[in-house]
Amino acid sequence: MTRQQMEQIRMESMKQYGFGPETMKQLKVCANCGATVPAEKQICGECGSRLPRKTLYQVYLNLHRRCPVCETVLSDNAIFCPQCGTMLTAKRK
Repeated sequence: MTRQQMEQIRMESMKQYGFGPETMKQLKVCANCGATVPAEKQICGECGSRLPRKTLYQVYLNLHRRCPVCETVLSDNAIFCPQCGTMLTAKRK
């Protein structure tokens, strides 16, 4: 399995299972072996590879549409932010 395939599976799994934000802020995922590692670690304990700087939560935020005012993650078809009520512009492609 290539690194790109592993990354795609990881992203799909993350999107499918929707980990809670607090848990996701405390984890990183090794791009080499896919192990979950505490966010404060720099090296993967499973394979010894250098870990990415971004936590699972930061990666998640980059994949989803967010409110420009309060940063709440939004559904693709949201017209208003459910958290702060901001009227939203056209959805992100």
